[in-house]
Amino acid sequence: MSLFSKKNRIKKVFQRARRESWAIGQFNFSSLEQLQGIAQAAKELQTPVICGTSTGEADFFGIEEAVSLIKIINKKEGISLFLNFDHGKEIEKLKDAVDRGYDMIHFDGSHLPLDENIEKTKEIVSYAKKRGVVVEGEISKIYGKSTVSEEKIEQTSLTSMEKIVRFIEETGVDCIALDIGNVHGVYAMSPQLCPARIDSLLEKIACFVVLHGGSGIMKEEMKDIIQRGVVKVNINTELRFSWRESLYGALSAKPEEVVPYNILPAVRNEVCKKVKEKINIFN
Repeated sequence: MSLFSKKNRIKKVFQRARRESWAIGQFNFSSLEQLQGIAQAAKELQTPVICGTSTGEADFFGIEEAVSLIKIINKKEGISLFLNFDHGKEIEKLKDAVDRGYDMIHFDGSHLPLDENIEKTKEIVSYAKKRGVVVEGEISKIYGKSTVSEEKIEQTSLTSMEKIVRFIEETGVDCIALDIGNVHGVYAMSPQLCPARIDSLLEKIACFVVLHGGSGIMKEEMKDIIQRGVVKVNINTELRFSWRESLYGALSAKPEEVVPYNILPAVRNEVCKKVKEKINIFN
């Protein structure tokens, strides 16, 4: 199998998802038991899954380590885990991820002026596509953080559709992180979503639409968003929360235990449970 046919498998998954009105889940990880839980869910449900690493997660876990473990798990379990570099802001680090074997990269230039964002995105698109790697772009900053908070998040104005279409046309990105009022993290009040923006975008230009901030969005809202054309949904906060709560519970239940393999299976299983819950909503 050539490099290009191998890497383009993820694009074919997006195409099938759009055609059949389902979405592939991206679940971020920064520990082995998180990755094992994600893989376990993918195997039990026999569905492709994207594993994501943000810059912080990649720095902690290791880019080469992530690539190697994904390959080992895929071969051993006979499943399709893909690897995405999530919210990368440093072009050289994204190029390194491409060279080391990531299937997909997300350049987040939403903090930049539009023209500069376009130029830098074009650079990384050119580099990645020559190597058969899918690129996700972002023009509209998705607010919030991957945390659980009792605060109310401030709703912000949405980027004009004209700017989004221009960005996609000029950069050639495969996927766009579209703002529809979604936010990163889970807050006291759910965000007010504008799902019709998905329809509006797809009427104007062909592009794979990605939803960031999938944690905390109600089940029926999520299904509507996917029916409208979203092919990838990112989940991080709820997975982190499951990891923390299950780790705390396992340690509390066995306060004298010092053997990791007597504690961490419970954490892995809770992560798996949360991933399966989300996959069953997405597809």
